[in-house]
Amino acid sequence: MRKLTLATLMALTATLSHAQTCNPNIVREAPDSRYQLLNSDTEVKDTQTGLIWQRCSLGQTWSGTSCTGTAATYNWANALQTAKNMGNNWRVPNIKELDSLVEEACYNSAINETYFPNTVNSYYWSSSPYAYGSHNAWVVYFYNGGDSAYYKNYSGHVRLVRSSQ
Repeated sequence: MRKLTLATLMALTATLSHAQTCNPNIVREAPDSRYQLLNSDTEVKDTQTGLIWQRCSLGQTWSGTSCTGTAATYNWANALQTAKNMGNNWRVPNIKELDSLVEEACYNSAINETYFPNTVNSYYWSSSPYAYGSHNAWVVYFYNGGDSAYYKNYSGHVRLVRSSQ
């Protein structure tokens, strides 16, 4: 029984491991050349949109080489309030802004991992409500870059943005 449990645990761990896969035949929409590091490498400027992004998801911290710790989750209202409480003009991005981070050539993190390391392969909130249902808001699923409606009372991750100054 112990061997079976260990084998099951090893298989589960292998399934959960993170390995971004990119198609070399698709031109990168979010190549490294598009981004510039700011503020001791904790912020990233998107030179295409002019937006400034927090490098790590809320709950994570920049260690000097990567985003460490566990990304926090929030319901939609708490995500918006947390962003407001951060000050310094940080906010939850609208759906178009959040979609601008998606790297269409990759999955198992559909984002530039050089500039946004350890992005959770899960749902990230936008500030955009969903027009067809007042109980929903738009999210981006960074496993594959897809966006969809998500119940506002569910838990999602947050990456904050602000306009360049």
